[in-house]
Amino acid sequence: MNLKNKNTILITGGSGFIGSSFSKFFKKKYDIYTLDKKKKNQFLKDTYIQHVKCDLCNYEKLEKKIRDIRPSIIIHLAAQSTIDFIETKEKDYLRDNIFATENIVKLSIKYNIKKFIFSSTAAVYKANKNKLSEADKILPNNIYGKTKKINENFIIKHLSNSKVKFCILRFFNVCSSLDKTIGEFHNPETHLIPKVIHALNKNKKIYIYGNNFKTSDGTCLRDYIHIKDIVIGINKSISYLNKKKFGVFNLGSGQAISVKEIVMYASNMIKKKPKISIKNNRKGDNDKLVCKILKAKRKLRWFPKYSNIKSIVKDEISWQTYLERKKLQRSFHNK
Repeated sequence: MNLKNKNTILITGGSGFIGSSFSKFFKKKYDIYTLDKKKKNQFLKDTYIQHVKCDLCNYEKLEKKIRDIRPSIIIHLAAQSTIDFIETKEKDYLRDNIFATENIVKLSIKYNIKKFIFSSTAAVYKANKNKLSEADKILPNNIYGKTKKINENFIIKHLSNSKVKFCILRFFNVCSSLDKTIGEFHNPETHLIPKVIHALNKNKKIYIYGNNFKTSDGTCLRDYIHIKDIVIGINKSISYLNKKKFGVFNLGSGQAISVKEIVMYASNMIKKKPKISIKNNRKGDNDKLVCKILKAKRKLRWFPKYSNIKSIVKDEISWQTYLERKKLQRSFHNK
């Protein structure tokens, strides 16, 4: 394969859902290396997507890998992100989200990386009943959001005074599957939509964390963004840096969907009545997290084409059908 005219991308957290999906979607456009402390994602069969096993907190080893690969672009996705485990894995959040990011930023400056893309989160914002814009107040209420805020500040402080161009992308609820052969496969799985589809297919209980939020049906409102729109958004941010030094963008659908709406839509599509069990609210959950995407539309020329409830649920059902056919099992966190 002729890679002479291709940019080399290093994706941290490359074995994860977003990193592996980006790799598969853009495998012909870029020379891609996935880097993770885990082994290569089992759903990435392509031999020309190369994998590097490395812990980002090991500065010396990470430096050697970057020196060997010499990427022109780094997409930094690696992080602890699951809100369900915030109380039990606080040290992991500090280590994997703060120290790891400091290492990759310092090395990006040292090795003159041309472009740096950082995956931040909606959780950095102060709770707000209105749609959130990039100019809204940053005031996270859980450790995940707090670590991402620290990351953003560190990146802005250090990369602004370097030659490295950078974008900070605040992802909202990334979900569904890229195609029928790659999607979410966390173990244990904690995200709402795969858990709902699995529970309906297996006639199991669906756990809803709180029904006393200040919303129309009592369940929290979220902005669900299809994985295909996310990987396209990341690619658009890379192109944006051809002419600009930096940017901060929300990537979401711009639409609010409640937990109950997801459950009822999926149950109607699968044609099974849900068995709902209400549990206590999770610590750090806000009533509503929905974004404005005008800035991304205007400056990135990015539009979320796939992030409607029908496509999201349909593609997740197709993905889980594929997993069943391949007899690939995963555990589901219901505590």
